[in-house]
Amino acid sequence: MDVPPGAPSRSLGALGIPASSAVVALLGRRYVQPAIAALGIVGLAIAYYAQARSVPTISEGGAQALQAWSMVHGNTLLRGWSLSDVSFYTTELPEYALVELARGLNTWTIPTAAAISYFLQVVLAGFLAKGRATGRVGWVRALIAVGIMLAPPLGAPTALLMGIPDHAGTHVPLLLIYLVLDRVRPRWWLPIVIMVMLAWAAVGDPLVIYEGALPIAGVALTRLYRRRGSWSAQWHDVSLALGAVLSAGVARIILKVIEDHGGFYVRTPIAAFGTPEQVSALLWTKIGNVLLVFGADFFGLMVRPSAWVALLHLIGVVLVLWALAAGIQRFFVEDDQIAQMLTAAFVVVFAAYILGTKPDSNEIVGLLPIGAVLAGRVLGGKVIELRLVPALAAVFVTFAVFLGANATRPAEINPNQAVGFWLQNHRYTYGLAAYRNASAVTVETGGNVKVRPVRTYLTSVVSTNFQTNSTWYDPNHHWANFVIWQHDKSCGDFCLTEQGLKTAFGRPAHVY
Repeated sequence: MDVPPGAPSRSLGALGIPASSAVVALLGRRYVQPAIAALGIVGLAIAYYAQARSVPTISEGGAQALQAWSMVHGNTLLRGWSLSDVSFYTTELPEYALVELARGLNTWTIPTAAAISYFLQVVLAGFLAKGRATGRVGWVRALIAVGIMLAPPLGAPTALLMGIPDHAGTHVPLLLIYLVLDRVRPRWWLPIVIMVMLAWAAVGDPLVIYEGALPIAGVALTRLYRRRGSWSAQWHDVSLALGAVLSAGVARIILKVIEDHGGFYVRTPIAAFGTPEQVSALLWTKIGNVLLVFGADFFGLMVRPSAWVALLHLIGVVLVLWALAAGIQRFFVEDDQIAQMLTAAFVVVFAAYILGTKPDSNEIVGLLPIGAVLAGRVLGGKVIELRLVPALAAVFVTFAVFLGANATRPAEINPNQAVGFWLQNHRYTYGLAAYRNASAVTVETGGNVKVRPVRTYLTSVVSTNFQTNSTWYDPNHHWANFVIWQHDKSCGDFCLTEQGLKTAFGRPAHVY
C-alpha cells in the first residue's frame, strides 16, 4: 500500500503489513545493517575487555609486556633479550606497545592487549566467513563464525584465549592474510604481498608456517595439478605456492639478521612425533584440550551450570566437525580456495597435535578461529536450506547472554599486586624472585618495583636466559636487596629453593 506524502502515520497492522515483513524491510534499508554491525562490534570490544580482567597477570604475559615497554623506550631490536622459542615480535608485541603508549605499563596492560587481540580475531573471522556472499547468506555465514567464538567460558578457556601472548594473537595477522587472499582479485603483485605478510607473521610465531604457508602452498599446488594447463596460464597458483614456501626462509633470515645486529635471541622450536605409547597415553588429554579451546571441555565437571555451558558449546564443535567433513569431501572441487586452505590448516594442526609429544592446549588455539571461519563459509547456505537458522540464532543469543554475564565478573585481585605495593611502600625497588613472580610483580607496579627472575642450580642462584634481559643482572647498574620466595613444587626448571637461597646469600636480615 502506498502512503501519500503528508498522510498521518498509522500502525503496521492498520496498513496491512505483517510485523515480520516490516522488520525485513527495516533491515533492508541502506544504513541499518552497517549500524547493527557497528553496535555489535562496539559491544564485543567492551565485553571482551571486561572478561579479560578476570584473568590475573602472570609472568608469561608480564615478560612480553616488559619487552614491548623496552621497544617503546627505544630498544626496537630488543637488544640483550633472550626470548622463548616464539618471539611474538611482529604479532602481539606491537599490540602491547600501542597499549602502553596509550595507557602506560600497569596492571591493565595485559588484559587490554589480550582483549584487543581476541576481539580482532572474532571480527576478522566474521568478515572472512562472510566472504563475497551478500544478503541473508552473508549474514548467516558471518554469524556462524562469530557465534562459535563469541563467548569463551570463564576460567581456563578465558586464560587460554585472553590471558597471555601464547599463539592466540598470532591469528590476527593470519586471518588478515586469508582475508586479503579472499577479497583481492589475482594480480601479479598479490603473491608477493602474501609472501611478505606470511614472513612478517612467521617472524613472530613459526606456527604461521603450519597454519598459513603450508596450507596456501598445498592448495595452490593441488589446484595447479588438477588443471594441468600451461604454466603461463597458471602463473597465479605457481607464484602463490612459491611465495608461501619462500616466506618460511625469509622469516628465518630476518630473525638471523636481527640477532647478528645485536637484537633478541629466540630459540629454535623443537617438534617431534610421539611414540605409539606416548600418543595413546596422551590421546584423551589432548581430546579434552581440543574441547577446551572451543569452551566445551565437560570432562570432570560436576553437573552444575558450568557443565551445561560446556555442553552447549559442543554445538560449536559439531558445526566445525560438520564443516570439516564437508570441506574434506569437496577438497578437490575448486569452488572456494579459502575453504580448501582452512580445511588443510585444520587437518595439519590437529594431526600434528595428536601425533606430537606436546600436550599443551596453547599449541592448538588456532583450531578455534580456523574452524569457526570454515563452519561459516561451508555451512551458511546449508543451514538456511535445512531451516536451522532459528535454532542456531537461539543458541547464539544464549552465548551472547553468557558473554554479558562473563563481562560482569569482578576484576581478578592479583596476589602479585599486593606484594608489589607492599615492596613499593617499604622502598624495596630492585630484587629477585622465581620466574612465576618476577615479571608479574614488575608489571603490576608499573616498573616502580623491578623484580628479576632467578633459579637455583645445585648450590648456586643463577640467572635464566628465558624471557630475560642480560642487563638486568649487571651489578654495576643494579643492586638487589630482597628476594620473593614461595614454596612451589610445580616450577620445573625454574625452581628457587629456600636452601639454595641460604647457601648463596646466607641468613636473611629480615623475613616478612
